[in-house]
Amino acid sequence: MSNYYKPSGKFSPISFVYLLLVCAIAMPILATIYAYLIWYIPFVYINFLITAGLGFAIGIAVWQIVIKLGKVRNYGLAILLALIAALAAYYFQWVVWTNLVLTSSGEESQLLRLLSDPSYLSQLIGFINESGTWSFKGAVVSGTFLTIIWIIELLIIIGVAIFIAIPHSKHPFNETLDEWFEEVELPAFSYIENASSFKQQAEQGNWEQLEPMIQRSSKEQSHSVFTLFASGNEYYLSVTNEKAKVNNKDKVEFDSDDFIVHLRIDKTVYDMLKSKA
Repeated sequence: MSNYYKPSGKFSPISFVYLLLVCAIAMPILATIYAYLIWYIPFVYINFLITAGLGFAIGIAVWQIVIKLGKVRNYGLAILLALIAALAAYYFQWVVWTNLVLTSSGEESQLLRLLSDPSYLSQLIGFINESGTWSFKGAVVSGTFLTIIWIIELLIIIGVAIFIAIPHSKHPFNETLDEWFEEVELPAFSYIENASSFKQQAEQGNWEQLEPMIQRSSKEQSHSVFTLFASGNEYYLSVTNEKAKVNNKDKVEFDSDDFIVHLRIDKTVYDMLKSKA
């Protein structure tokens, strides 16, 4: 038996039902909020942050509803699910945003037609691309440059959504009990100076030697984070080193090193680590 947890690659068919619900309910709501924010906030740099925010919100929705409730333990499928949701949101935001362009020009709202007729929507987007709707440093943005911006926008949304959504698909899952492992992040412990040696000793089960090294610490300085996973009579451990550094603004930041990810441990070790919390 491997020392580390390995996802089974399985999933529940109901995950596709959850995906449909997310695409039909959550994505239109998120897309509408996004389109209005982009339309009414005329600052390019802020708009890119808003774009990343949409990707983040999509990722959270897919993670919490589709992957978690749908019990998706397949990494490739998790990527596909996040991609579909992101594309759905991107389509809906085009519908709302294009309708805003039309109504701001004095035309009647065509929201339903735009939603149900992709070819008509595509045609209008082409016209908008030729004429442009906003300027940057005094120049109207249109044509190829505007197309590049739209492509970057799409890539940001997809990339952030996938990055946020898929990690849970690798979270330990108890195939016998058909449930995700309960996750408990312990308070900060002292920084592990020799991570490779600690990892080797942990893999060999030499916890009597390692226990004295595990002492409470402060999150304001370099520290380690121990995360425990439990379900039934199975237990796993992940350990991350957080190395403190001062950035050019004199603020403390941390470099993360996940040097142990889902290592199998027994209940004795699990209880010992919890007792140190």
